Amino acid sequence: MKLNVIKTNNTNPYENLALEEYLTMNAKEDEVTMYLWQNAHTVVIGKNQNPWRECDVEAIKRDEVYLARRISGGGAVYHDMGNLNFTFIARDGLFDVERQTEVILLACRLLGVNAVKNGRNDLTVDEKKFSGHAYFSSHGYNYHHGTIMMEVNPDDMTRYLNVPDSKLRSKGVASVRSRVTNLCEHIKDERLKTAGLTVQIEAMKNMLVLAAEKVYGAEAMATGAPDIPQELKDKYSSEEWRLGTRIPFEKDIIHRFDWGEVEAQLAMKGEYIEDVKLYSDSLETDVFAVVEDMLRGCKYDASEIASLKVPVGASATANEIIRMIASAI
Repeated sequence: MKLNVIKTNNTNPYENLALEEYLTMNAKEDEVTMYLWQNAHTVVIGKNQNPWRECDVEAIKRDEVYLARRISGGGAVYHDMGNLNFTFIARDGLFDVERQTEVILLACRLLGVNAVKNGRNDLTVDEKKFSGHAYFSSHGYNYHHGTIMMEVNPDDMTRYLNVPDSKLRSKGVASVRSRVTNLCEHIKDERLKTAGLTVQIEAMKNMLVLAAEKVYGAEAMATGAPDIPQELKDKYSSEEWRLGTRIPFEKDIIHRFDWGEVEAQLAMKGEYIEDVKLYSDSLETDVFAVVEDMLRGCKYDASEIASLKVPVGASATANEIIRMIASAI
């Protein structure tokens, strides 16, 4: 097995996300790649999220903050130069979320920080989140990525992100600020603690490489980033991708499940559903298009919607969403 490490000084989120997808879809069977990157003043939303609900789009435009959309699921996050992003890229067979998570936890321990995994996709220190994770898989190609909040500006985080009250209540916290922490606050080495953010982030990068070598039992090979096809850069920077397609809806149904929130916007023609748009911060990505196809042309009737048959191969999540909409009628 070959362990690759790619570091980039590029802080443009559209190019960084394009590179991430390109590396993933061109991964070799016998390689694991750890990609380390940073974005400058960026809100990144999950594949199926509604930007107008998840963040302050007008403030983002006004302050010239980037708004980006990734191909993984999960919720909206704020990036600045106090945040370090990681991505583990591997084909089926070498892709192992537990092993990859252990790399992050070991890197923290090497810095003297006692971090733990909390739930499906969060890492915490003293019960406060400093790292959220999301995942992408397609035809045997996979990535696992996330944030490492070293010294993110909390004022900007709360300024640009709209975290629904229902989500905070489900976590048992009063605000997004009280739920998260910066890792720099927990470093115990006084020399490193006073060395400044740039040095601390470089130290974390070095610890991540060392941790990856220990976890995988392989020497890390530093490699340069390949050239990214222009069409992939164009995709991530386009308004169509970032903002999505809005429909003129008459009915709006919102419900929070244990696995995430779903918003269903329905455009009606008489008593039938002419169009539908589903938004969610779920880690799943593909199920929402399946349910949208099921609902288009369906009569807006509880029993008819509840009787819809989910296609073979679709996840159980599809049935939950169908029942949610039927029960709201």
